Amino acid sequence: MEHEQCIAASVIVPLRAQEIEQREILRLTRLLETIPSGFEVIIVDDGSEPVVRRHIRHIVEQRTLRGQVVRGVYLRTRHRRFSLARARNRGARAARSPVVIFHDVDFLALTEVYRRLLEHIHRVELATRPEHFFCVPVAFLTQDGTEHFLEHFEDSKEAWCFRNRHNHPHERMNFLVQGSSCIVTNRADLLAMGGHDEGFKGHGAEDFELLHRLSSLYPIAPRPPEYTRNMGSGPITEYRGFRAYFALYGEECRQHGCTLVHLWHPKRTEKGYYRHKQNFKRLRAVMEKDAGKVDSITDGGRTQIDPKKMLEVY
Repeated sequence: MEHEQCIAASVIVPLRAQEIEQREILRLTRLLETIPSGFEVIIVDDGSEPVVRRHIRHIVEQRTLRGQVVRGVYLRTRHRRFSLARARNRGARAARSPVVIFHDVDFLALTEVYRRLLEHIHRVELATRPEHFFCVPVAFLTQDGTEHFLEHFEDSKEAWCFRNRHNHPHERMNFLVQGSSCIVTNRADLLAMGGHDEGFKGHGAEDFELLHRLSSLYPIAPRPPEYTRNMGSGPITEYRGFRAYFALYGEECRQHGCTLVHLWHPKRTEKGYYRHKQNFKRLRAVMEKDAGKVDSITDGGRTQIDPKKMLEVY
């Protein structure tokens, strides 16, 4: 148990799989081999098939024997729709560290990037200062970009650091999301505010709703015009809409070289997984309901960012 005392952050990885040879399981194995000491990894199995659940238990046991802090949370939800919000909440409750990181199984970076992330968590004192929550930027790669990244990854080389936007691999990247679902936050503060809203089903907008509440408590800048509007996941060319606002919470992290990549995969075909239309409608309703509270928002004790400076280098 001595090594658990050194854990600074819990990486929460939700998944559901039907077969042990499935892409998600292979990517989980690679991720576990990559994350360095200093992190606890919590795998939240939200309703996988029994054979997969047994396999994940075996993975957890093997990694634990090797000295890695890995735990499994197993939900009896096989006959219910997969829910990222539910899985992330269960993982946060099970976490034993003061900081939690919501990490999809398709995200990845070199071990060195995770060490930088750990340094950044310590730098902003997130364990004791919840107002310093942030997002880890995620570059969504194309199929060719994923192959290129993994070739370098296998040789322990960093294909792109993403610090300088002028050097981004635009031809191998669909888009870069700075205000991503990879939210890094103080665990006690997160639980006190109720975590993710489980009214968001499947996948889509549940992360933005959490960012909306966190940013309302700890604003980083004045909100942009048309804050409730979804401007899409493309490049941010003007300070408008909630995506541009949430991107500010990933700016400092990107500058410190902590960007992850999202490995390409075909669109998932599970019924009910993508609920973008319903979930974004719910998100807008929440934001519009809270619109009248903007004037009462204080700085929350957080250092402010000038949106114009970010856009100058975007």
